[in-house]
Parts: sequence; C-alpha cells; structure tokens
Amino acid sequence: MYKGLEMQSSSTAKRGVQLKDLLFLVFILFVFGCGRAPVETNSNPSNTSIRSDRGDQIVAEYLKRDAAAFRKMRVRFTVRTPDEPDKIYEIDNWRKQTPDSTTTLTQIIKPAEESDLGSLTFEHKGQKTVVVTYAPSRGDFRETDTHKMFFGGLTAGELLGEWEDFDFRFAEEKEIDGKKVFVVDGKLRPGKSSVASRMNIAFRADSYVPLEFRLFDSNDREIRFYKTVEFKDEPGHPYAAKTEVDNPIYKAMITIEIVSREFPATLDESMFVRDKLKSFVRK
Repeated sequence: MYKGLEMQSSSTAKRGVQLKDLLFLVFILFVFGCGRAPVETNSNPSNTSIRSDRGDQIVAEYLKRDAAAFRKMRVRFTVRTPDEPDKIYEIDNWRKQTPDSTTTLTQIIKPAEESDLGSLTFEHKGQKTVVVTYAPSRGDFRETDTHKMFFGGLTAGELLGEWEDFDFRFAEEKEIDGKKVFVVDGKLRPGKSSVASRMNIAFRADSYVPLEFRLFDSNDREIRFYKTVEFKDEPGHPYAAKTEVDNPIYKAMITIEIVSREFPATLDESMFVRDKLKSFVRK
C-alpha cells in the first residue's frame, strides 16, 4: 500500500520495508508547524475589506506566527488502515530557521528498534526542498525530492505545505464548530508540481491556525482532508496539538499528536549536518 524510497537498512528485508513506511518522519504536518520561513508582508490580514491579496496575507500571518529561530518537538503518529494493525510511532524533531532557509532534523524514538533512522530536510527560498537520509547498509547518503509518497500515501510536499508554489485567494468568513474562520483557496502556480492542483484552508480567525485543510487533484477530486481536533493557544506560537488526516485514496486514517514542544534559545549547529545521521545508527 505504501510507496516510499527504495532503500534497505542494515538488518533484514522486512526492516527495509518498514523503512519505506517510516521515512514520513521528516515531514512535520504544516498544521502544527510548517517548515517554510514566513512570507514578508506589511498588510493587516485581519482587515475585513476584501482585497485581491487578502488570501496571501492570511497565509503570511500564519507562517509568521509559526516562525522561530529554533524549535524542538516530539510527535506521535497513529496510522490506521483497513487491512493492517494500527502502527504507532514517536519522533523527535529539531528545526533551525532563518528568513531564507529552514533545516529540520528528525529521528524515530519509538519503536526503539527503529531509533537508528533519521533524516535531514533542507529548505532554501526559491530552491527545491532536499530530503537526506543515511543508508548504513551502503554507507552513503540518499537524497530525494518532496514528491515521493510515504506513510498512508501522503507526500512530503503536501505535509510541508508548499506555500511558495500556490497563489492564495480569500474566499469567505464563516463559522466551523463554533469558531470564526477565514477560508482561503490556493491554486497551483504555472510550472509548479504538486500532488494537489488546488487547496482549501479554513484558518481560525483568533489564532490563524488551520482548522480544516482540503486537497484536490487536477480533476478536482478531494484527495486529503486534514482536521484539527485539539488546539494549544500558547502565547506567540498557537498550534494544532492533535490533527486527524483522512486519505480516501489510500484508505488510511492518520492521527498526529504533539507530545511536547519548546523553543530553545539555541541548538547545536552540529545537529544540522549530514554526519549527524550516522550517529543514530546502532553499532
């Protein structure tokens, strides 16, 4: 069911199959903290007058509130599919961010037998995102783009958000679950590539955290539905603490929970170089 990187680890063939499923770990879902640096804007997104750029302003405000020089999180993923037992993973994620780039290191913590697996994601403004993993069986690093499919059929690109690849238009204000939201439509820009050609996002008006997020393919078929079911209103950095993802194409349901989140004053720069991935491998 899962399509991933063709890559084997140092133990058994079965472990190689697990690795394909587990490489989703580098892609922290945008609704609880995207990797992209904030888009600069001087406009007030809460202004109720409808302007052609209001959709872009709302997205920019969300990215600005998510931005931080350094961030550390632990996240739990529960993957449910009709024909397989539930799979539960926990990952640690460290992020370093500047106005022009974002580097993210991720390591599986649970299950313990997979804790030697990790990845680095390099995002630079105006360039393609690069995902790096280390294959101990081959003793080399592997790079891939964000269009590969990973756990539950989700792609790296959609989980990162791909904000720079879409034009956004304000659609309406309404209420969902008793919360006022700003609804924004996103359209894929000419020359850009994505699993989705259109997206529809409902941002909470009080915090700009996405409440709902829908993806549509080139035939305007809904292919993903993200629903935030638990919020944390931390001052300066509100976020979605629990998100449920319905992927009807792969018949998968994924629950994503933030176990802990902090913003340290700094992180060791050595964590964000490729050789750090080697340190995860058990001797």
